Amino acid sequence: MEDLNFTIAKMVHEIRNPLTLINSSLQLIETTHPEVKDFSFWSQTLEDVEYLNQLLDDLAAYSDNRRFFMCEVDLKELLRSLEESLQPYVVSRKKNLSVHLPAQLPPVFGNPVKLKQAFLNLLKNAFESTGENGCVSLSARKYLDQIIVRVSDDGCGITPEAMENLFVPFSSYKTDGTGLGLAITQKIIKSHYGQIDVSSTPGRGTAFTVTLPHL
Repeated sequence: MEDLNFTIAKMVHEIRNPLTLINSSLQLIETTHPEVKDFSFWSQTLEDVEYLNQLLDDLAAYSDNRRFFMCEVDLKELLRSLEESLQPYVVSRKKNLSVHLPAQLPPVFGNPVKLKQAFLNLLKNAFESTGENGCVSLSARKYLDQIIVRVSDDGCGITPEAMENLFVPFSSYKTDGTGLGLAITQKIIKSHYGQIDVSSTPGRGTAFTVTLPHL
């Protein structure tokens, strides 16, 4: 597995360099020849380059096995900051986000950047599965020695076939997905000695439940 991760990381590095040059060239072309924006395939070309950049970012995150800094994390504050940062996304795409957090929530031991990435992945997945005026809910509660965080939506749901490979890398039920987001999320949660579960009903919505030990 370590050899595979090293190979992936090396490939990401080798591909990113020429892709950066391509992206720079496209930006220069658009600046010097603004009429190119009228070309029917120009916007699609830019989207394809952006997709490749996202794929490389996801590959780099998935193959990164380095130990990361762990500290005491105020999970309630982290989730509140996520709520605030998502507001422009929610408003611009006419979505609804409801957040339910208790007055007190014990801290967890972890990496705040990685945890934020994991929960952001789940929230974005939830939003992308809903249509206009779709509803996404984020909640957290303490149960015994654990914190349970739940992200649910009223979107399209996931088919039983897709559920079988939901956390498998490169297996995506979204047409424009890299198939790495949920694999990365699961990897982050497991590295925090936690667990992630999912339940879904096609046509009615999906719920992801993350369980983390608290301090």
